[in-house]
Amino acid sequence: MPRTETKRASGFFKGVLDGLRSSVSQRSECLADDNLQPELFRILKTIRHGFPFQPTAIAFDPVQHIFSFSHKKNGSLRLFGRPGVDTYVQHDIDWALVTVCADDSLHLWNIRQKQPEIVHSLKFQKERITYACLPFQSKWLYVGTERGNVHVINVESFTLSGYVINWNKAVEM
Repeated sequence: MPRTETKRASGFFKGVLDGLRSSVSQRSECLADDNLQPELFRILKTIRHGFPFQPTAIAFDPVQHIFSFSHKKNGSLRLFGRPGVDTYVQHDIDWALVTVCADDSLHLWNIRQKQPEIVHSLKFQKERITYACLPFQSKWLYVGTERGNVHVINVESFTLSGYVINWNKAVEM
């Protein structure tokens, strides 16, 4: 490379550096002149990173490739998907759990508090419970019995709806 081109190149870089220095010094002068006031600032949580603290349930959906962590104490759910997908949600409503016991009774538990407690109970007298299904975001619990009947329970009031799908009526259809 000839000497004249080296001088031009170094002169060019020197000009660029001088321009950067002058813009930085002008910017710092502007900030020093402005008065900073507390009402101009707000504290916000902008990012979450790392593994959730003390998760109580972990699940993976192989179809959608979603990995989820939940925490029962604060009702939070964190979902991870493909790179860059990270979602956090938190429930404000009470958490509940439905259990089926060997004596054919159903219990609705409140698990939002430190010591879970039974809120409502139902006991089946004439039929033995063999299956229970609560679809996602549904207020109806479907309870199957060994006779083949399906009873429908309203989860909000935890009462039998009176609607029963009898096995012999379903088979005729």
